[in-house]
Amino acid sequence: MDFIKLLRSLDELLYEVMSWLAFYPRTLVRILRHPVAVAQYTRLQMQQPKEQQFAEAISPPLLLILSILLAHAIEIVCAVPLPEQTTRLATLLMGNEEGLLAFRSVSFSLYALLASWWLLKRTQTRIDRDTLREPFFIQSFLTSPFAVIGSIASIMARSQASWVVVCGLAIGVVITLWYLLAQASVYRHVTGRGVGRSLLFAGATFLLTSALLLVGSYLIVIGLTLAPFQASS
Repeated sequence: MDFIKLLRSLDELLYEVMSWLAFYPRTLVRILRHPVAVAQYTRLQMQQPKEQQFAEAISPPLLLILSILLAHAIEIVCAVPLPEQTTRLATLLMGNEEGLLAFRSVSFSLYALLASWWLLKRTQTRIDRDTLREPFFIQSFLTSPFAVIGSIASIMARSQASWVVVCGLAIGVVITLWYLLAQASVYRHVTGRGVGRSLLFAGATFLLTSALLLVGSYLIVIGLTLAPFQASS
């Protein structure tokens, strides 16, 4: 009996994984083409029973995770070496595949989280687990193309061929601009604010998140967080 249950569980798992192959590119293209429509779709889906949500797409947090995994897989296939680390903490977090993948997952999720939090603050909405869910799901959708395409651009920028580096930088600039415009468009749709304020919101949240990640990366790579321990030893 347990074996039959195991086979049925594997059957469901196999179907779920195979469905990702069909819905992932479809969902990603839909986000790139119509970010505001995707935001509207997400708001409608959040009103449905949980088991009926996102039947025509991949759920936003899962899409973001798959985007990060896809970019990481491309990096492995391209045999891009891991960055050299100078401290024990940096080696633990970014000196191996598992740590680097976890660090990137947290980093890109932070873009979605801070944008969601700021949106609730600007609309004077009480922040709790229920009110945060809808904007976080919308932001997870918007962050997914930025995560996968931006990561691919980063891989290209580390190439030995100069033309590949140039293409990577160009792709990085384009996807970043798309991300900012998509953020601004969704913010304008949700709040009814003007174009200028919406662009300011998108730029401010992006710069704030990027600054936090840069500071965190600096502390990890340079090893300032380990200075007290190194001094005592």
